[in-house]
Amino acid sequence: MEVSNSKKKLFGYLASLGAAGSYGISANLAKAIVNDIADPLIATSFALFFGFTILITIYHKQLVNIKKINKKTFLFLFLAGMAGSTGVGSQYYAMNNAPVFIVAPITGSYPLFAIFFSFLFLRKVEKQNISTLIGAVMIILGVTLIILSK
Repeated sequence: MEVSNSKKKLFGYLASLGAAGSYGISANLAKAIVNDIADPLIATSFALFFGFTILITIYHKQLVNIKKINKKTFLFLFLAGMAGSTGVGSQYYAMNNAPVFIVAPITGSYPLFAIFFSFLFLRKVEKQNISTLIGAVMIILGVTLIILSK
């Protein structure tokens, strides 16, 4: 049974909200961890280890598909993993040195970078429009307002 395009989009939007909620919880947990428990590097390592363990437990049956991955895709997976772990580590170091209500919005401004890099690398796949530009400007203004309100 084929899932309709609108249902796929709805699932994508709901998954995005789930990600936003998870990142919001994660930011507060990260702050508590680096304040009370662990060095940011150790906290990052454990967070990524536990995340990997949970995902491998849930998706272990899909591991057979790893043989089908070509070298270019594997390189992209490696680079995505490096970028993601660098992001998590940077967030933990930021939480160790600044208030969560400042760090979280700055960290949450990653869509600006996603928009910029999609413009550079995915121009043929994803089209940018004026709404995207307006949204990016609103992100910048929102983060600036939060930082200045300190």
